[in-house]
Amino acid sequence: MEKKQVYRVLLVLVIILAIAYTLGVVGILPFEVSEAVTGFMVVLFFVLKFKERTRK
Repeated sequence: MEKKQVYRVLLVLVIILAIAYTLGVVGILPFEVSEAVTGFMVVLFFVLKFKERTRK
């Protein structure tokens, strides 16, 4: 896939995860959902950062 399209898909994914995180913090979803989303976002951040560093 083209880089621009990948970032658009990631943007949609992050927005959905942010909504799930918020619902978990508020108490509508179990708080474990928020913990899982936080872990996934941290891993995603490091993967993207590592990928960008290897490109240069």
